[in-house]
Amino acid sequence: MPSTATAAIESGPSPSSSAALIGRTFLHPAVDYALIGGGLTIPIFIAVLTNPPEGPRPSPIWMFLLINGAHFAASTVRLYTKPGAKEGLPFLSWGFPIVCLAAVWAGLEWPKAGQHLTALYLTWSPYHYAAQAYGLAVMYAMRSGARLDERDKRLMRMACLLPFVYAFLTSTTGGISWFADREVLMAAPVIGAVYSSLLVLVTIGVVALPLVLFFQLHQLKRKQVPLIVPLLQVTNGMWWLASGYEYAFWWAAAAHSVQYLLIAMLDYTRTMVARPNAGLGSLHHPLFHGTWFYAVSFALAGLLFFVNPVLTYVPLGYDAAASVWMMAVIINLHHFIVDGFIWKSGKARGQSAPSGAAAAA
Repeated sequence: MPSTATAAIESGPSPSSSAALIGRTFLHPAVDYALIGGGLTIPIFIAVLTNPPEGPRPSPIWMFLLINGAHFAASTVRLYTKPGAKEGLPFLSWGFPIVCLAAVWAGLEWPKAGQHLTALYLTWSPYHYAAQAYGLAVMYAMRSGARLDERDKRLMRMACLLPFVYAFLTSTTGGISWFADREVLMAAPVIGAVYSSLLVLVTIGVVALPLVLFFQLHQLKRKQVPLIVPLLQVTNGMWWLASGYEYAFWWAAAAHSVQYLLIAMLDYTRTMVARPNAGLGSLHHPLFHGTWFYAVSFALAGLLFFVNPVLTYVPLGYDAAASVWMMAVIINLHHFIVDGFIWKSGKARGQSAPSGAAAAA
């Protein structure tokens, strides 16, 4: 969704000057800013800063299924319900799931392969979050009347990708640690100095670049960029800067999941409402379609994350916990790939692409 697709969600007339800072939202400014923009995570972040946890606190299974799990399953539901997606992406729809099941088996059969798949997942995840932040930021800007040129988008993309760079540099299990011993690199005089300097610059940039870019676009270039744009960028990066990597990973994933679910539900609902002659399109309130989409995603998450690995791999002699974990890793990778293709597919057919994942391409 790097260019025209980001503006595809009803890019309407420019808002009045009094509403330019708020911008044009999807549901209500309070809802968009709190949930999609990530504003609700700010008080949680402050609480973590004032009372740092000793380590990551895994969420209960029900909470995981409600948020993270449902968001992963949502991309699969959207793949099979988006008009023309199955026909336009036949391998992704029917062949790729088999590849993923084989990848789970390979990760269980050969622990080294499982370690590399896990490292890939941990490395790719912060990039995926950054790509979604970029897609949403550009989408809200253009939806609110801003006309961004290619330079504006490059700078916005850079601002959104800096948290990924920070995560790549500081991860203890993925990122740079996937390829080299980070402590050994830091101990080398020249490399350590370059690494430390780069980390300082990236840290400053994660917060400063979104604010500077917003001021430049909104004040100097008179483009109607709403406040939700820097909010998206800053909230995506703040967890990586001020908490342990594992704790940051959990909260960034939760915030990303909420964003994705809401946008995917809105996109599905609008698709159904716009098809009055296709099945239930004109027969139900939009709330019905959004609820149906979420309910199916929630149920599918339980099947994919817990039922499937236990029924498929435990009878083959593999440990249940290891099977569930490896399935989770592969579901993440499946989501990253499917999410990118499904929104690209929508762009190619001139449909809306509300997710930011396509921006990763």
